[in-house]
Amino acid sequence: MGWLGVLAYLAAILYLIEHFIPSFWISITFSLIGAFLLICAFFYISTISRIVVLSLISVGSYCVYAEQLSVQTAVLGFGENLNLLSLFLLIPLIGTFMSTAGYLSALKEKVQEREHKGSQHPYRLSYFLTASIGILLNYGSMAIVKRIAEESFSAYKDKKLTLNVMRAFGFCMMWSPYFVNVGLVLVLFQLSWFDIGGYAVFLAVVYLIVSWIFFRFISFKDETLVQQNDRNSVTSQNRSLTPFYIFCAVLITLSFLLDYLLHVNMLTVVSLVALLLPFLWAVINNLVKSYMQDVSEQVQHTFLRLKNELAVFISAGYFGMALSQTDFGGYVSEILFDASMGSVYLLSLFIVGLTILLAQIGIHPVIIIIGIGSSLTPSGFGVSPEFMAMLLLIAWTTSTQMSPFSGQVLMASRLMDQRPITVVRQNAVFVLVLAFFLTTILYLVLKAGII
Repeated sequence: MGWLGVLAYLAAILYLIEHFIPSFWISITFSLIGAFLLICAFFYISTISRIVVLSLISVGSYCVYAEQLSVQTAVLGFGENLNLLSLFLLIPLIGTFMSTAGYLSALKEKVQEREHKGSQHPYRLSYFLTASIGILLNYGSMAIVKRIAEESFSAYKDKKLTLNVMRAFGFCMMWSPYFVNVGLVLVLFQLSWFDIGGYAVFLAVVYLIVSWIFFRFISFKDETLVQQNDRNSVTSQNRSLTPFYIFCAVLITLSFLLDYLLHVNMLTVVSLVALLLPFLWAVINNLVKSYMQDVSEQVQHTFLRLKNELAVFISAGYFGMALSQTDFGGYVSEILFDASMGSVYLLSLFIVGLTILLAQIGIHPVIIIIGIGSSLTPSGFGVSPEFMAMLLLIAWTTSTQMSPFSGQVLMASRLMDQRPITVVRQNAVFVLVLAFFLTTILYLVLKAGII
């Protein structure tokens, strides 16, 4: 399956090239690759994912037929979400370089040194680590922090720490431009990160406070207390974290600078930076050979690792493209407005609640977000694009924290060796309270005329 991984990366690179050298043939090429990857991934995904994908393709194809769209338009629909897949494919290159350069090992050594000196805050430190490195490393941060905990902390409750790490990951999802949900809402409503950055960081702080309050209520029946009497001694290499800090600072600064200077969206910018900066940094540090070997290994496993995202995101993009060509959005707007009795607050709670509910049966938030973003206009509800973008961020973040099918829940369940439904039950009250508070606060900000 290695060649399918290569094909996926080729499509992502072609997508980036087309943004700077517009070409119909490049668009057709990466769209056809997207369609082929969808067909291949279909045979490797779960039954429920197949049902979802078939439903999206069927409804999308009906819209294409009903609206008499051209074959070219239909084909281009399969490349509609290559921007999201580019983020999924290219952002992990940052983590790959950090591992190759030894930055993550140096970070682990500093944590071990802190523990060796008597620090007794494994949960606080693990939350901070995930909330900081997770901004750049995405899902990989959860496994990295868990491994650091296993090799560094002298005593901690395994499941409690893992759930704490998963909640910290949600903090990153609220605002980091390196996350696909943030990139998606920016594209849907044609916004810059600077348009919503202040609101996103503010709500992320609220998220952090709610996490802190609910931390004390984490309690698993069969909790395992991990104790290591013979703690790992601090390595004698004593590597500095300065190169790590410099790399992160350059990465983040360059991303925001290019977003400000270039006439492309933040999603494209961070994908481009994730592709080029690690390679340039490897050249500067004479790590090209080692880095490219690690990248090659990563590419070989890409298809099987991201098969579900490939299938769902490509089919959702086709569905969203087809839906946007119809008058369906007007009907949905009327139904939602009537159901909420004309209240923006009730409508907001309904959208967030519906996203959480559908996520429980395997319908990925990207489908809901694209469906809403493609069919509804913020002005039709008397709200700004910034408000709608933040509302959909809340919906995505909370739904994936409570869905037994989401990446972070599956990762957490694997790390703590529990069924996904066990993680969901433990997190349910936290998520529902969080969804209510974040939506209410966002509405109050709207009423105050701030957003």
